[in-house]
Amino acid sequence: MKRILLLVALAAVAFAGCLEREPAPTEEEVRGMMAEAVEDLESYRFEIEMDQTVEYRNFSGEGSLEGERISLRWRGEINLTGFSSMEKIESRRTTLAGDRTADDAVEVYFLKNTRYQRMGGEWIGLLEPDPAFRMEKTDQLAHMMEMIDRGEVAVEGTDRVDGERVWSLKVAPDEDTAFGIMLGQISSIDPRIPLLIEMDRLFERGSELEWTVLVSEETGLPVESRISAVYSAGPGILRMPPEAAGGMEIVIETLEVRRFGGYGEPVVVLLPEEARSAPVLPPDLPEGEGFPEP
Repeated sequence: MKRILLLVALAAVAFAGCLEREPAPTEEEVRGMMAEAVEDLESYRFEIEMDQTVEYRNFSGEGSLEGERISLRWRGEINLTGFSSMEKIESRRTTLAGDRTADDAVEVYFLKNTRYQRMGGEWIGLLEPDPAFRMEKTDQLAHMMEMIDRGEVAVEGTDRVDGERVWSLKVAPDEDTAFGIMLGQISSIDPRIPLLIEMDRLFERGSELEWTVLVSEETGLPVESRISAVYSAGPGILRMPPEAAGGMEIVIETLEVRRFGGYGEPVVVLLPEEARSAPVLPPDLPEGEGFPEP
């Protein structure tokens, strides 16, 4: 019996050894794996969820707000080789007191050389002189890869997303990228807020940012990006004398999650019936410059 138990134990150890995973890749290996995976990518789908809260602390006076919550849901699909894409964006703004809510929705379709957009109930078309440039602006994955390339990457371990094994990467963006993320997140709440804040000082003294990216072990393609940020602007950061600011403070918290998938799957963009009869406007081109043939 002892001999049998010993054999079983040895077999278990040997089996466990077979299950040992290879060591985590280096930063250079991860970068190379991702770059190779997206190089010849033809299509993909994405979803973006962004939830923000802004609080105006100790503000007083007529029309003062305590703050609001903003929820944004953005999904799209893009055919990089067929120069076509679809995006649907829904947002909701709610006061912290919950007494007022405002909803907004935008749809954007791009086919051949025309962008169709619905805001509210109205559709409009716009001829695009450079379809490739339009696709570059729509390509959310390429934008994220550019930001990662400019920063530092550390492999923190493995995880699972919908049963798929992924590498968990911690990304430290360079200063220009981190500043751009901060400005974009704050401006999305209200473009007037940066006018109230010394943005350089906020970046130096009042910002916290964490960024995690999950990458498929099998394909090397990004699966998810998660950015959490907190920005706190008080005396010395608000655009007013410290003695006037008193205990006033603007605090902004953001969680932005981007999910990518459907890599290489067929993407056929179909224009809604209502958009087909929308007026199509020519682009505002410099004098003497023609519009390319579709």
